[in-house]
Parts: sequence; C-alpha cells; structure tokens
Amino acid sequence: MFEGFDWQPILIAAIAVMSLINGLSVFQNFRSDRAVVRIEPVYEDDWMYWTELVDEKSSETVRRYIIIGHLARTNFGRRPTSIANTKLRIRLRNMRTATSALYDIAPPELEISNADSQRLPVMKAGPDPFDFRPMLQPGQSVAGIHCFLFGMYGSDLWMPKTENGMLEGALELESGFGNLFKSKVGFRHVEFSALETLFPELESFVMKNLEADEA
Repeated sequence: MFEGFDWQPILIAAIAVMSLINGLSVFQNFRSDRAVVRIEPVYEDDWMYWTELVDEKSSETVRRYIIIGHLARTNFGRRPTSIANTKLRIRLRNMRTATSALYDIAPPELEISNADSQRLPVMKAGPDPFDFRPMLQPGQSVAGIHCFLFGMYGSDLWMPKTENGMLEGALELESGFGNLFKSKVGFRHVEFSALETLFPELESFVMKNLEADEA
C-alpha cells in the first residue's frame, strides 16, 4: 500500500519553496486588528511550526503555538504490520530546567494517513489523555503510516523557550508489537512566515481561534 506512492518529490518541492522564500526574505504575516502572527519552520523532515502573536495596540506579546508535524519515513518494514494498537504521542524535553522534565502533548486535532492519502480516524485510548490510536479493525494492516499533527495551544508553562531558543523532544510511535519509532522534533524562532502559501486553510484557523479568545 505504501510502495506505490512517492513522497520525496512533494517534500523536496515544499522545502525548495520555503527555502526560496526564506532566501529572498519575503515574509508574509497573518494580520488582524488584534495581532500579527508569525509562523516559522524548524526542521525539513519534521514540519513543526509555532506562532508569536503581537498585539498591535499594546505591543504585548501573546504566544500561541501552532504545531503542524509531518512524520514521514515511519515504516514497519517491507512486510505490512497491523497497527490497530498503535500509540502516538509527542514528548517534549525542557532543556532549560535542571530536571529536563518531559511534557506530553495531546493535540486537539490529530490525523493519521497512509501513503495513499487515506485519512484514518483517530480516537483516545484508555485513561491516558496523551494516548491516541488509529481506529483500525483488528488485523487490518499497512506497511507504515504518516502522521499529521495540527493543534493550537495557549500556554507557555509546558513549552518554555530555552536560552538558545531551541526546545527538543521526540514524536513516539509504538506499534502493537512493542516496536518504538522516534522522530526528533524541535522549535526555534527564526522569524519566517510564508506558510499560507502551502497551507491556505491556516489563516482561517488562526483567525477563528483569535475570535474565540476575544469572546
């Protein structure tokens, strides 16, 4: 099922577009009466973004985090493997604290698809609020999955910026057979924002949340 679709041209094209825009310093911002939203990429393989809202009236910075994660190259091997019991979670390590505490993040919207772009429903499983599993029938198999995370968060407590501006963590994918796959993720502020050229629906999502905050 995975072997018939090649993600590499799409990834290369997206990276090329972002690199070109970044190189030309053509920055675009989502604007409203209340805030300017900056969106910047972090890694090329794992697309993670965050925003910084600046109130134009008071110049006060109000942080909101938009996370759009693309976890590719998560394969269970050539032979299809059942992922009916797959667990998915993000664990972020606060590198600034002495304890290097781990933070689990439960995205409000989570989508899992296979290489055929089929969207698979996701549900929370068990008492663990950070445990999300694809709603597959027992025995249903795929050769791997691609994970798309989309969420907005409004707290700086669990995601403080480190001294060097980097926050590292891991996206963990655990199969029903106990195999654990990790993909490194991170956040850094580089003042780059042209994400709407690739994700035009993001602006309406941002504005909708801004209106909800004001209400």
